[in-house]
This record gives sequence, structure tokens and C-alpha cells, in this order.
Amino acid sequence: MTLSAGGHDFPCHRTVLAAASTYFRAMFAGRLKESQAERVELHHVTGPILGLLLDFCYTGTVTVTRDNVEPLLQAADLLQFPSVKDACCAYLERQLDVSNCLEIQDFAEAYACRGLAESTKRFILAHMAQLAQARELERLPWQRMLEYITDDRLCVDKEETAYQMILRWVRADLPHRQHRWPELFQHVRLPFIRRFYLLAHVESDPLVYYSPSCLRLIGEARAFQSSEYDRHDLPCERMRPRPSTGLAEILVVVGGCDQDCDELITVDCYNPHTGQWRYLAEFPDHLGGGYSITALGNDIYVTGETSPMVERPWLAARDAFQAAA
Repeated sequence: MTLSAGGHDFPCHRTVLAAASTYFRAMFAGRLKESQAERVELHHVTGPILGLLLDFCYTGTVTVTRDNVEPLLQAADLLQFPSVKDACCAYLERQLDVSNCLEIQDFAEAYACRGLAESTKRFILAHMAQLAQARELERLPWQRMLEYITDDRLCVDKEETAYQMILRWVRADLPHRQHRWPELFQHVRLPFIRRFYLLAHVESDPLVYYSPSCLRLIGEARAFQSSEYDRHDLPCERMRPRPSTGLAEILVVVGGCDQDCDELITVDCYNPHTGQWRYLAEFPDHLGGGYSITALGNDIYVTGETSPMVERPWLAARDAFQAAA
């Protein structure tokens, strides 16, 4: 039989095509007229691309290049060549960079390339700072911007950067995007923005200052920073720092004894997310016992002890949580 596409004819065998593609298997193994036809015309695929697919049927290999990867993947998706489609996805994944990642994610999702779409999204989230510098973020559609800012994997050095990203996106087309601002703003993790920056740059911005819902979130962040409640009182994404910022809730160990039962004079912390210990501070002398420990916000206070060497309560470790962040 002969397959034809775009004015190109290719002699081939039905059994070979059916073995390589479920599309051709359904065409030739059933009662469709193509199962008996000596010549079959294919549409929506060019002759050179069909030639590559037919070569794959006979050799099991295909050469993917920058020029043919897109039409080849489209044809492999249409004619149901999963191995060729996977090869195209692997090629595109190797070509990922800041200049093409947004287009590749759209392309991957359009053709249900789930693995490529997910790996591309991970790449985008890890390189958001570079995308912002290249002004690529400003042209994102609304749903994409919302998708990225809500993802825990968004890689920013500090939460102020996430705020600056959504601000830049809205201001790039203020008349058409301003109504999206409150919804984007609620996904910024305001409690983890520095207090000075929150007051001087966030709260004073007109987009925030004239929005009651945004001001309510500012008040929530201030209450959190003032230790009026913690994240367990209001469990939501705003109360969880992004992993990329390095902030985490830690376990602080004050004093104690080492393996030789000698008293320790250090304050150490353990980060359950990384499984790492870190030195924080050191006491001026050995603790003799009978002391008490309390935490207030990000400060840890140690008072008293039974040793006669200590004449007054003292502050042993201050800002331990901040030092660990």
C-alpha cells in the first residue's frame, strides 16, 4: 500500500504500521475503508514529518532536531506514536532556558505531555527571578501568574521578592489587571516580610492603602509579627514560609549534658525540614540547674538558677529563632 501526505507518497506495509501505532492499528485492523485501500491520504501532517515516522516504524529510531521537534511531536500525538512523542519531550526538556520555558509549558499542556509540563513548571518556579529580570513575567496571563505565586516551590530569596513580582505584573497593564490585585495579594506571605518593608513599601502603596481587603491582611501580618498568635491559630498558606527563603520552625535546645554527662553551655537548634543542627549562642558560664526558660515571639529568655555564682536573672539567648532563619 501507499501512504500520502502533502504531495509525498510512501510505499509501506500495513502490518508494520499497525505494530508501531495504535492509530494505524485501528485503521487497518477494523472494517474501515482504509483497511482495503491501496492508497491512503493523511491530512494535518507534512510529507517530511510522515517520512520520519515511517522510518521509525522500520528502524525504531528517529532524529529530533530544533527544526522538526514541534511538528514531529504534533504528528506523533495525532498518529499515536508514544515513543516518538516521548523522544520529542526529552529533547525539549534538554533545551529549557529562560527565553523559551513559558512557551514550552504551554505547548506541553496543549498536547498532554504531562511529564514535560511538570518539569517545565519546576524550571519556571526555580528561575522566577531571572524571568522577572527579563520582563517575561509581565506578559503572563492571569491564571499563570496565580498558579506560580501560590506554588510552594516558587524560588525567592525572601518574601519581598514575591510581592514585587505580583506588583510588577499588575502595573504592567494596570487598567486591565488592577481588579486582580486583591486576589494575588492574599497569596503573598506577608507575615514573613520584614516589618520595615511592610510599613514603608507595602502598606503605603496605593494599591494596598485603598483596598480594605489588603489592609485587613496587613493587620493580620502585623498581629503575627507581634506574637498575638502563631501559624497554628490561623492555618493557611500565608502562615507558612516558602521553603526557598530558608525560614522554618525550629527546635531549640538549651543547656543539658553531653555524652560524658558534662554540663553544656551552648544553645543549639534543630531544623526538622533539613535534619540539620546549628549552633546559636553560648552561656557565660555553666548552668547549675533550677533555671527556667520561656519564649516570647522570636526571643528566648533563661532566668534564675541555683548556683550561688549567679546573682540576678539574665538573658541567655536572644533572637535565637531569627539567627536560625
